[in-house]
Amino acid sequence: MSAPEKAWIITVLMGLGHLRAAYPLRRIAHKGLLVYGSRQTTPPSEFRLWQGIRRFYYGSSRAGAIPVIGKAVVAFLLAVQNIPRYYPRSDQSRPNAGVRYLKFLMKKRRLGLGLWNRLATAPFPAVHTYFATAIAMDRLNRERGGPHRDQYVIICDADFNRVWVAEDPKRSHIRYLAPCTQVKRRLLAYGVPEKSVHLTGFPLPKENIGSEEGMEILKTDLFDRLLRLDPSGKFFSYHRHSVLHWLGRKALPPVRKQDFGVMFAVGGAGAQVELVKKILAGLAGRIRAGEIQLTLSCGIMKRIFERVLGYIHRAGLGAELDRGVRIIYDQDVYAYLDRFNAALRRTDVLWTKPSELTFYCGLGLPILMADPIGAHEELNKRWLGEIHAGLTPPGPLEASGEWLFDLRESGRLAEAAWDGFLKARTLGSYKIERLVLTGQFSEGSSPLEQ
Repeated sequence: MSAPEKAWIITVLMGLGHLRAAYPLRRIAHKGLLVYGSRQTTPPSEFRLWQGIRRFYYGSSRAGAIPVIGKAVVAFLLAVQNIPRYYPRSDQSRPNAGVRYLKFLMKKRRLGLGLWNRLATAPFPAVHTYFATAIAMDRLNRERGGPHRDQYVIICDADFNRVWVAEDPKRSHIRYLAPCTQVKRRLLAYGVPEKSVHLTGFPLPKENIGSEEGMEILKTDLFDRLLRLDPSGKFFSYHRHSVLHWLGRKALPPVRKQDFGVMFAVGGAGAQVELVKKILAGLAGRIRAGEIQLTLSCGIMKRIFERVLGYIHRAGLGAELDRGVRIIYDQDVYAYLDRFNAALRRTDVLWTKPSELTFYCGLGLPILMADPIGAHEELNKRWLGEIHAGLTPPGPLEASGEWLFDLRESGRLAEAAWDGFLKARTLGSYKIERLVLTGQFSEGSSPLEQ
């Protein structure tokens, strides 16, 4: 069988995390990214089910009020939020409540049938960013003997629930794309055969990396970022030789720019938009003095953008818009992602809850961690701490104008940027594309990668 030229890239709109994982693979996407569960892509009967899942995700109390389907959705999503302890090591392959609820939704509510019919029109391999679509396709392929090719799933967190794996993982034909070593270990514990697990790394935006061989953009941006994050020279006093070696430089410049840029990502669902008020209060003096540029990433929801804009004006910083304070927002999700990725190139610190953006530490971005929401984000936070790429605010947000600059002066932010670059996997987008289109895969990891 000849190698396919394209693949189905299938994602869902629940926050921005799944779209963020799919977007770097758009070059190989057959007819563009397929956002399943939307009114445009989903049969009416199944759309109602996905609408219930999405409402629950966004915290709407109305999800449980949807007759029958709503109650099943609530029970299903509550069941998938728990992640069992990994240690002591044990066989965790037994299906849990989440797996059973997903089976119910597939059998009784026909979850995924509309997608299966669509994929039958062009038998390309399929890459999924959400477990439910992948497992539904795997089940329907076995039951109906469809012409579909391989099914791949991108795991979007550093640890995850058993529901991401098929009921009988040894019979399943799903192949898993793991962002880090802990995910590979967990997949094996859940009973996935090792041949079906590929340690690729999370798919990061290519426009922030450059070529796979040279990583020219990433190395240029990281070198400049490290210089800005180390005004006192403490970081380079320890790491000058290794930085020059890994980033292909001969010497440090005699003069360094003193500008400093921080981005706070509110999150696709806007769960932490209230934190913007406290951050603005803490940084207002520094912003007015031109000592820091704050970028506020608001996603694609107009109500979030309007609230953030209101906070800026109430903080007396309206005159600083597009100077000391910038907003990233666009109702077109792809335009928003383009703007977000472009802004990262001039960002020195990424401040966010530990969502899928956890893996953006691989771009050499120190992650300042807001409070996690959910068990998976708790474990993302732990992973960031283990590789020393993330920091927890050491004081109240209203005092961020003090401790943020202390972290910079001490070299801790530069240390976190450097550790993320060395220890997180950066080339996931390239490895996933090659695996899906050619079947060829090599981890090619450095001994430091986690």
